[in-house]
Amino acid sequence: MSAKRLAVGVSGGRDSMCLLHAVVNCGEVSRANVTAVHVNHHLRDEADSDMLFVKRFCEDNGIAFSAHSVDVKKTAVGQSVELTARQLRYDIFYSLLNSGYDAVLTAHHALDNAESVLMHMFRGAGLDGLRGMSGVDRTGKILRPLLTVHPNELDEYAGANGIHYVQDSTNLLDDADRNFIRLNVIPLIEKRYSGVVRAVNALSSECGDACDELDSRLDMSLIKRDGGAVKVFSAALDSDLCYRYIRAAIKYFSLTDVTRVQVERVAGLKDKRVGAKIELSNGTTAAREYDGIVLYVERYKYEGSIVLHKGANILDGLKIDVTPISLDNVELKSTHGNIADFRKLDGAEIRFRRDGDIFTPFNGREKKLKEYLITEKVPSRLRDRIPLICRGDEVLVIVGYQISDKVRVTADTTDAVAIECSRDN
Repeated sequence: MSAKRLAVGVSGGRDSMCLLHAVVNCGEVSRANVTAVHVNHHLRDEADSDMLFVKRFCEDNGIAFSAHSVDVKKTAVGQSVELTARQLRYDIFYSLLNSGYDAVLTAHHALDNAESVLMHMFRGAGLDGLRGMSGVDRTGKILRPLLTVHPNELDEYAGANGIHYVQDSTNLLDDADRNFIRLNVIPLIEKRYSGVVRAVNALSSECGDACDELDSRLDMSLIKRDGGAVKVFSAALDSDLCYRYIRAAIKYFSLTDVTRVQVERVAGLKDKRVGAKIELSNGTTAAREYDGIVLYVERYKYEGSIVLHKGANILDGLKIDVTPISLDNVELKSTHGNIADFRKLDGAEIRFRRDGDIFTPFNGREKKLKEYLITEKVPSRLRDRIPLICRGDEVLVIVGYQISDKVRVTADTTDAVAIECSRDN
C-alpha cells in the first residue's frame, strides 16, 4: 500500500477526521501519499470555517490538502439538495481517480448504512434497496473502510486519540429524509429493540448476497448497450428474472432511489404498444420498442443544418463522410444503401428530420418520411438523430439506411460517392 496515492474525503466532522487519522497512522500508508480532500458545498454559514479547520489540521500534520467548491443550490434543479450534493461530491472523487489517485476513501459507517437501508425500504426500493451501501463502489476505487464501524466506536476512537472535529449543525435538523430517520425513527425503534443498527446491517449484508446470487443467473447477452441507450430484449422480459434484468439496465444510468414501483412500470411496458414510454428520474426515459424495452436519456432536437460537400461533414457531433468511389464494381440494380450520384445531390443540405419531410425509397413510391421509418421499424428515439441529406422537404439520403430513388447511380453517372456516418471524435 505504501506506493499507493490515496485521497480521503474529509468534511471536518468526527467520522472523516477519525478516518484521516487512522489512514495516516495505520503504518500501512505513507503520509506523503495521502491527500485530504474537502468539498465545500456552501450550504451552511460555517462551511468556509469548516474548510479552514481541515486545512489547518493538514498543515499542522504534514498532510496534503485539496479543497473543492461546488454550488449545490444552483445545480439542484428538479431534485433534492442532498442528492445533488452527493452527485457533485462523487464527480470530484471520480475526477481525482482519473488524475492519478489509486483510491478515494470515504467515512461512511454502520449508522449511515442502516439509514440508507431503512430509507430505501420506506420508499419501496425492493431487495436491491435493502442491500444498502457497499464497502467498494462499482469502480472498485471508492472505498468505505468504516462501513461496519458503529458511531459509538468512533466516539471512543476520537476520545482515545484526542481527535478534534467540527459539528455540522444541519445534522440536528430532521428536514432531510436521512436526518429524519437518524433523529426520529432509529431512536424510537431502539427503545424497543436494542442493537437495531447492527441488525439492519446484518440484513443488508444478507440481501446483498441474495442480490449477487440472482444477478449471477442473468444472461447478460439479453442486455445490450446501444450508443447512449441500454436495451433489455423481450426474452429477458418474459423470464422469471424480468425485474432483475430491468434493474441491471437501470444501473448503467447511475440512477439513485429507484423504487419497485418504477421497475414495475418499466416492466409493464412489455405489454404496451411500440412507442409507449415512461419517465424515470434525471431525464431518463424507458420506451417500448419492437424487440424489447430501451432506457435512454432524451436528447434535444438539433434544428441546424450544413451544406453538403465531399469529405467530412460535421453535424451536431456526427461525422458524415462523402467519399468518391469507382463505378467499376457498382451493381446498378442493387439498393445501394449508401452509394449515390453526387451530381444529383447538388445544392443539398444535411440536417435532421422535420415535419413534412417526404422520401422516395430505392425502386419505391414517394411517401412521408415518418411512414418509411415506421415501416423499417426504426425506434422513435432514433428518428430525430438520423442525419438526412435533403433538398427542401425532399429527403435524398437517409444516412446509414437508404438512398432515394432520385439519386441512384445509373449508367449515366460519372461521379459516384459512398456516404457513411460515425461519431465525430
